[in-house]
Amino acid sequence: MNKQIKPTVYRILQEEPSTRNDDWYLILRTVQELLPDNTAIAFETVLEGMRYKGISFESITRARRKFFEENPQLREKNIEEARREEEEKYIEEYSNHIPRLD
Repeated sequence: MNKQIKPTVYRILQEEPSTRNDDWYLILRTVQELLPDNTAIAFETVLEGMRYKGISFESITRARRKFFEENPQLREKNIEEARREEEEKYIEEYSNHIPRLD
């Protein structure tokens, strides 16, 4: 494992709240930080560079989980709860537009 992953992930999670809910965005930002020369290169080449540098998706998400264990106050509200609230809002909005067939 690359020793720069944990401090990089912690810094990104501190500075960019949008990375706290989205693993893929966190992975993207981490790879951009650790491999800045690979921003306009084919995905396969980026993956090879990650392997060469010792960077893995699992190590990034592991560092994210560890960050939230140490900083629970920064955790966004439960993702499942947020999804349910969004679904309820959608159903309510959708039901307002259904024509009655009486």
